[in-house]
Amino acid sequence: RALRALGWDPYLTSCVERGTAMEAAAGANGDAPLSKNELKRRAKMERVAREKAEKAAAKLAKAESQGPRPAAVDEEALDPSQYRLHRLKLLAEMRDAGENPYPHKFQATAHLPDYVTRYADLQPGEQKLGETVAVAGRVMSKRASGAKLVFYDLHADGAKIQIMADKRHYAHPDSFEADHARIFRRGDLVGVVGCPAKSKKGELSILPASMQLLSPCLHMLPEKLTDPETRYRQRYLDLVVNATATRSIFDTRARIIRYVRSFLDERGFMEVETPMMNTIAGGATARPFVTYHNDLEIDMYMRIAPELYLKMLVVGGLDRVYEIGRNFRNEGIDTTHNPEFTACEFYAAYWDYSDLMDLTEQLLSSMVKDVTG
Repeated sequence: RALRALGWDPYLTSCVERGTAMEAAAGANGDAPLSKNELKRRAKMERVAREKAEKAAAKLAKAESQGPRPAAVDEEALDPSQYRLHRLKLLAEMRDAGENPYPHKFQATAHLPDYVTRYADLQPGEQKLGETVAVAGRVMSKRASGAKLVFYDLHADGAKIQIMADKRHYAHPDSFEADHARIFRRGDLVGVVGCPAKSKKGELSILPASMQLLSPCLHMLPEKLTDPETRYRQRYLDLVVNATATRSIFDTRARIIRYVRSFLDERGFMEVETPMMNTIAGGATARPFVTYHNDLEIDMYMRIAPELYLKMLVVGGLDRVYEIGRNFRNEGIDTTHNPEFTACEFYAAYWDYSDLMDLTEQLLSSMVKDVTG
């Protein structure tokens, strides 16, 4: 400081010393001498260039020490069989590295529909960094926004949230890029541990501190599934791809059966179960399925209807009985008729057809109102 106060600057002196040589060279060539500001500017440029060269050399040495990286596979260009082989190769690599692609247990602390209800009031951009939640579900889409930010759509039990995988919030940031580029794919079942948040656009999300592969999807999922035969023959695939529409059918069916059961119970009917196999094809007029009873050594018929056994129970003293069960009719099949179907039959002693008509009208009208609102 004292030397600087006296007007001596070591950095400037160094520049001047280098500049003197440059001035001498410039004088020899007949050029004008360089100013002090120009000397400073050139010294700074030399220092920046030297630092860049050192960083490039260090980066190159690190890359050489890690060895060559495997070429990235363009999964979009693979056919379904190649995609499956690629995924099986990944599982083998995970096992070789000591990772279990099918862990025994993941402890979820929140059901996804409950998570949506609990944190629906978060404001856009709000993050509960001090709160940790564990959820699980199926990845239905993946969108990368650079190497340090990846978005997933997580579906489970009719609910959906977004996973905002940000390297800054990851518990092991060194493995972030490798994990999200290599492991997680559309269709995988994953477990996520992180804090609740909402994106700036208002989408309910979770910021993961960790993600775990629970069960990989080995097959390439179709973007759309509209073929009726495939939808009916592979209901599991229909539920995965057309989750909202198909799940509503299952939900409506369950509500109908639940309502019919409660309606009849409230009116004094007793639910029973009758045999599925009969020695005679009775109860209705239809072609039966034939099976063979090995122990009794006789042919038997899958039931066409439970009518005969229900009437036997009424004769025995059960005045009001009903059954909701499967019937089997070996006849035509199409998208609205199945040889194996569920039916409800109920019987009441001392009633006539007018009483049955009145009860049926009450049942159907009240059921429609309950199910559809």
